[in-house]
Amino acid sequence: MLQKILILANLVVVVAGAGLVYYSHNMIKPPPTDQAAEAEALKTDATTASQIQPQPIKKFVVNLHSKSTRLRYLDVEMNVLTFTEEQKAIVKANEHLFKDTLIELGSHLNPEDLESVTGKMLLENRIKKQVNSKLGDPPVIKQIYFSGFIVQ
Repeated sequence: MLQKILILANLVVVVAGAGLVYYSHNMIKPPPTDQAAEAEALKTDATTASQIQPQPIKKFVVNLHSKSTRLRYLDVEMNVLTFTEEQKAIVKANEHLFKDTLIELGSHLNPEDLESVTGKMLLENRIKKQVNSKLGDPPVIKQIYFSGFIVQ
């Protein structure tokens, strides 16, 4: 008798599980997506993102750390590409952060490090990382382009 009750209870559980699986796969349907509207929105977003112009940062000079007695400096001019057009105002208002960060980083870099492409890329990534952390979330700087970069 006990075996028949357990088999019946087990059968009820299996049928209920099968019914739940059937219901979840066949009865619950996500709302259909409008493929044309999604494609148009994606094109619009891509076009908007590709038309953002970089924000120029004025040219300035940074003294570099040098082991020799000769004074070494970096004459740099940057253009900052933001993620959105609205963030250009943030960059313009916080232009001093770029200069402060470059002065801070330049005081620890050797001129020989900056003369290579790898050194320039490393400097760009460090500036971008520090300024984005100072400006908070979401990140503002997407890319930094050096339009003038002279190490003397």
